[in-house]
Amino acid sequence: VYDWFITTGQYLLFNLYSWIKELRNVDNLHDNSAKISQFLNVWWGNFHDIELNGIKETPSSEYPTKILLELTNNCNLDCIMCGVGRNPYDAKKNLSLDLVKSLCNDVLKKVSYLRLNGLGESTILPNFLEYLELISGLPLQLEIVTNLNVKNQLVWKKLIDANTNFLISCDSSNPRIYETIRRRASFSVFKHNLKLLSDSISHPLQAQIIFTLMKININEIQGVMEMALDFGLGGVIINVVKSEANNQKWIDNNFDLILQLFYKASSFAKKHGVKLKLPDHLGNFLIDTEISNPSSKNQCFNPWKEVYIRYNGDATVCNMLNPYIYGNLNLMSFEDLWSGANSQMFRKLANTRIKHPYCKDCYYLQ
Repeated sequence: VYDWFITTGQYLLFNLYSWIKELRNVDNLHDNSAKISQFLNVWWGNFHDIELNGIKETPSSEYPTKILLELTNNCNLDCIMCGVGRNPYDAKKNLSLDLVKSLCNDVLKKVSYLRLNGLGESTILPNFLEYLELISGLPLQLEIVTNLNVKNQLVWKKLIDANTNFLISCDSSNPRIYETIRRRASFSVFKHNLKLLSDSISHPLQAQIIFTLMKININEIQGVMEMALDFGLGGVIINVVKSEANNQKWIDNNFDLILQLFYKASSFAKKHGVKLKLPDHLGNFLIDTEISNPSSKNQCFNPWKEVYIRYNGDATVCNMLNPYIYGNLNLMSFEDLWSGANSQMFRKLANTRIKHPYCKDCYYLQ
């Protein structure tokens, strides 16, 4: 019983608590005990089937297609939509090199993609090149999400040598707005590194921009599209800032303008051959399917395809940073975690009416 609680039970209870808490916040269910009871009946029914009756579904694949690694929970920037960079650097918030070695000898040999991603900037690690040396020998496609603000040119050269795909965080082509959003960033350093990548990539889609849409940068979409074209980057992905359900007024008040800018960006992309990915909704508003990409809001495949491993070994659902935890890789094997009770509980509810509240307005683009 003790071993079960350490590897599975503690996360099961945490997930149940946080699920109900989020459900109340999102749907204003403080007094709706009937709906909470309905959720609990389904949850515990699934738990009873999986843990007590041994009715376990085999995942569609023995391993995911993609692993996302958060090498660090430290960041060099203090972006207004995040906050991780407000905290001082803490070496305890770096993923253990020993755990990465273990993953390289096991599950990372069996997946197709590895993305360095998370609540932190991978390239600021003092020994980042040690991690990269381990990873670059694997038979997979390496990807990195980066703010491109590290001055160490050797880091970028080694990533290019490893045939890395770059997803570059940039929310404006205007230096003032860029540095207002990404506090402590240098637009000149960013552009210098962007030029280095654009001169070195083997094809345009090896480097794409991730633009996080928020109130302050609504009018910056076109400028970023033009910058991508100028630097020979293959694509722009429009993400939407994650905010509370009651903090969507900026979308409501600006939807017509945003939609107009989406159409303009779409026309520009088609004319110049830039791959543009727009969300299929903004809050409660739907976006024309002629210009948008399907999101995971209504149907999600990620729980069957990927796992996001945090700096402390916690394995979570996806690259949208859902807080649900499958388990911890310091306590159990990846195989047990991937097919365990917590992962199965999430998958059973993933595309149902009582899916995790965090997923309600998901902007992950397929």
